[in-house]
Amino acid sequence: MKQNKKIFRLILDLIDHKGALAFWYIIRLLSALLPLYSIYLFSLAIKLLETHAPLTHLFYHLLLILFIRLLDNYSRLISIYKLEHLIFNIEFSIHQFLLFGIKAKNKNERHKIIQAVRNFSEAVRNTFAIVRQPGIDGLVSFISTPIILIFLDFRVFVAEMAYIAIYCFVDVYTTQRYSRFRNVQNLHTEKYYAHLQDSNHVETERRQFLNHLKKMCNWGFLEWNFLQGTAVFFYSLILFYLVYTVSIGQNQISDLILIMGYITNTQVFLNNLSSIKDILADTKVALTRLAKNRSISAVNFSDLT
Repeated sequence: MKQNKKIFRLILDLIDHKGALAFWYIIRLLSALLPLYSIYLFSLAIKLLETHAPLTHLFYHLLLILFIRLLDNYSRLISIYKLEHLIFNIEFSIHQFLLFGIKAKNKNERHKIIQAVRNFSEAVRNTFAIVRQPGIDGLVSFISTPIILIFLDFRVFVAEMAYIAIYCFVDVYTTQRYSRFRNVQNLHTEKYYAHLQDSNHVETERRQFLNHLKKMCNWGFLEWNFLQGTAVFFYSLILFYLVYTVSIGQNQISDLILIMGYITNTQVFLNNLSSIKDILADTKVALTRLAKNRSISAVNFSDLT
């Protein structure tokens, strides 16, 4: 955690237009709250139908849903594309900062250095991009959904917390294994592109690249298959419980729709969390490799440990 904070501070030092970046991330955060409200409004519309509410009441409620959805779309899209422009600026700023005063003994070494910088800058760009979407949505759901479920159904809340705990425990282990795969993959990437810039005879480098990539893809399949299987188990468990409560009259259909709407969000935000952790692992691996390169003086490995 301490090392992650140092990496984050280093990345912030490389960023121009910090104020604009913070502003549009705040707008993106506010836009992420609206879908949670939409789920509640939809379930309330079902309840109005169940209770045979006046048509005018239902009509105004549907207008409110329409307005919230339009506001959601507008705020989400404008913040996403404003951030898109700012995030690409970050990538070019990193190039300029890290390659300033670069010292390479020969052309081949320069190629490797540039590829290492490229790996890092792309990892940083991907990190900011995935935080923009779907990372912020996942953060909002991660905080809001369990709190909401406490008031809706405490048993579902307990199942939800067990689901999150098991998922996160597995994800921590799989991300550590993924980091080791990524570190070797970055090494093969640097070798491949360094040779490719001077010669088309890169059969050995290409074979090594693809062989290791296959191992990383196989691990990715095992990781996500297990995580998604865990999600399906808890989703089914909670659904069966809610169907039972509706059948005995303890809950209404609108309650089932409301709770399952938030449970579906749980799988989405946990998937987002896993993706973010993998991207952050990419950034950490790329920066560590960059810091170990003695030809780049802008990053010192000792600053990260």
